[in-house]
Amino acid sequence: MRRQLCVFILSASMLTTIDAIAATANRSNIPEVKRVVNDADKPPTVKVPRISSVSNFAPIVIGDKDAALAPVKSANYFELIGAIGIASLNAGNSHLGVTSDEIDKLVPTNNNNWNTLSAQLGIGYVFNLRGAQRYSDQVQWFPSIEPELNVYYLSSNSGIKGSVWRFSDPSFNDLSYKIPVHSTRLMLDGALTVASLRQFSIYAIGGIGNTWNRVSYKDQNNENIDNVFCPTQERFNFNSTTRSRFAWEAGGGLNFSFNSHIGLGLEYLYANLGKVRTSAGGNLGLLTEPLIAPAHFNLDSQSVLLSLHIRF
Repeated sequence: MRRQLCVFILSASMLTTIDAIAATANRSNIPEVKRVVNDADKPPTVKVPRISSVSNFAPIVIGDKDAALAPVKSANYFELIGAIGIASLNAGNSHLGVTSDEIDKLVPTNNNNWNTLSAQLGIGYVFNLRGAQRYSDQVQWFPSIEPELNVYYLSSNSGIKGSVWRFSDPSFNDLSYKIPVHSTRLMLDGALTVASLRQFSIYAIGGIGNTWNRVSYKDQNNENIDNVFCPTQERFNFNSTTRSRFAWEAGGGLNFSFNSHIGLGLEYLYANLGKVRTSAGGNLGLLTEPLIAPAHFNLDSQSVLLSLHIRF
């Protein structure tokens, strides 16, 4: 008890001494003493760095999922299409009515010869479907569809070649014929992209339209044959004529995009060009009367085209 009383008296004495020193310092003219005493009475302060802008801080990425960008739908766009390639003209059998007593059969022999020039010029508008993303690393199925307006041109001076069976008898095959073909068609097509991956895409195409087929006709003696049935002066050489027909086409291809503005394509295209009819006028040889029936046959083509696509 006596010890505790001594501690209490000592503590009170120390507090009285500190208060006396503080009072004396406040009355003192020494600035250093005043500053030390005053600073001892103030609570401690913590300096907080000033934030100039929230944008100065980089985002914190928790994982790959948080860092991935949301899919962005590709914008629709126009494109110009120019193509050139080769084609094969294919014709069915035909008949040529020379007189009421002679109906010749024309049998083509050069079908599937790839010796015809093929060209295309057109414009299309690409609609992207279901939020398609250009150059995606994932396979996208049916990402776009493109209506197109195309002009196609086929030209072959050799055209359709074959044998003339006089009186429709294969034994009388001493003549050969040639029908040069020049065909222009205007087509409304639709191209559906089946799948795309990064810069590659495959597509199917089909359409309908109108074709203008210009043909002529000429026949001649077979080589190394002494023609006793049809002398040289009896060869036919008909004038060229142009006829308009309904046409349809179908095919498919592969596209590669260099960037958002330029691409290349490789396409196979089958086209049905309708029925072709030759003229009945021209050099008829020894005939004194006009033909009773000019040649007519169904015509189709197969083309392989290398195309350039300019997008805007």
